[in-house]
Amino acid sequence: MAAKSELLRIAIARRADGARIAVADERATMPGRGAYLCRAADGRGPAKRCAALAGQRGAIARTLRARVPVELVESVSR
Repeated sequence: MAAKSELLRIAIARRADGARIAVADERATMPGRGAYLCRAADGRGPAKRCAALAGQRGAIARTLRARVPVELVESVSR
């Protein structure tokens, strides 16, 4: 089990145009459900392998109880 400092929280946010996007919640303070992914070694975003695997398995969508396309999860790691 990883320490919380080694994880990155992912949450769903709405843009001004109403579109839903996956965002990195660095401070883990955004309201609503969050999904945790292993943090990249450089501390910027989730580890790409971890994000890709979670997206393929549908783990983020299941955790957030929302439809989350793989592209949204991948966009957080850019």
